[in-house]
Amino acid sequence: MVVFEMAVCPFCACLCDDIVVRVEGNEIKEVRNACTLGVRKFLAFRENRLETPLIGGEERSYDDALREAAEILKGAERPLIYGLSNTGCSAQKLALRLARRLNGICDNTESLCHNLFHTLQREFNLFSTTLDAVKDNADVVVFLGCNPVHSHPRHLSKFSYAEGRFLPKGITDREIVCVDVVTSELDKIAKWFLRVRPGADAAVCEALWTMVGGTAGGGGGEAAARSVKALAEAAGVSVEDLSRVAETLKNASFGVVFFGLGVAASENAKDSVAALFSLVEALSGTTNFAMFPMKGHFNVVGAVITFLRETGFPFGVDFSGGNARFEPGKTTALDVLEGCDAALIVGADPIASFPKEKAKLLAKMPLIVLDPFRTPTVEAAAVTIPTALTGVETEETAYRMDCLPLKLKKLVEGNKPTDRDFLLQLHNAV
Repeated sequence: MVVFEMAVCPFCACLCDDIVVRVEGNEIKEVRNACTLGVRKFLAFRENRLETPLIGGEERSYDDALREAAEILKGAERPLIYGLSNTGCSAQKLALRLARRLNGICDNTESLCHNLFHTLQREFNLFSTTLDAVKDNADVVVFLGCNPVHSHPRHLSKFSYAEGRFLPKGITDREIVCVDVVTSELDKIAKWFLRVRPGADAAVCEALWTMVGGTAGGGGGEAAARSVKALAEAAGVSVEDLSRVAETLKNASFGVVFFGLGVAASENAKDSVAALFSLVEALSGTTNFAMFPMKGHFNVVGAVITFLRETGFPFGVDFSGGNARFEPGKTTALDVLEGCDAALIVGADPIASFPKEKAKLLAKMPLIVLDPFRTPTVEAAAVTIPTALTGVETEETAYRMDCLPLKLKKLVEGNKPTDRDFLLQLHNAV
């Protein structure tokens, strides 16, 4: 029997690092401290697994699959490498090297999720922090367009309403604000819960920006009042409720906004994210106020950091001209699918997550898929490579949503190659 203390959970971008895992006979028998989603990832890691490589749906050897994958990529004029958010940083680096060698395109799942965060943040002057600093200091916590109760179940108990160094009473020392289009479990713990109309996040943020002093004259005057009233009506909330929330934000000694895909992938997403940036920037002028995208995949942050380190760009990197090129709206996976003639998918399931018409385009081209599990993308693949499960069957490095690097442990022995090892072989084969 082996007991792993302080193991890291490879489910979501919280990367909880206090997990206790008991292993007997190369089987995980017990998991403590993880949420229900994390417990299932550990205990059910052998379910729905791919056991042997497939070429055209027929079982073949790893050597045959490697040769076939290499031939597909060498024969492609414009190959796409996509995914990389459910694998480790060394595999991500090798995927970029392979794309560069093939003069192809390499993209990660961030191009579909919080892409606006990266394309807009350079225009604003923002305060950065860590989740541990939030736990210790944040007396005002805002959830905008997200519900961590379902997406990141331990986020609340570990960071956003946990007992902190300077907030020893935890949630009673904090003021929680929630803004969403539906009522959720957060309504039970939030001091202020604003239910807004779909697509009205920008209106809410603009109104709050005006109230906290984002306009000339400290947000006062009849013109500002009329603007706030119009924005409140557009959002479907009262001016009084917005005023109370604005006062809460202004009086924070340390505040943070966590926003999700309810904002970043909504109607008017660009305006909403830009308005949120403006609000947080205005608040940062008088106090410490930070913002975090609520990242989903456990190493999507690692993918962005690896891309930035290797190319200077966060996602959607085109090597077809010999040099790395990044142009949002032109070089991301959804933009280039019509011009691509092969794809390598690692650590993602785009057939399930892409818009329907884009998924159809992807399914028409030769697909090479590296994945531990059976997925819709695997079903459409020309070549399927079963790989080890990162953070369970192989160690790796991943980055938490606040950009903190953590080491994922190998808990059990497996009989499949890692993403890193197979990508290296593929790189050498082409």
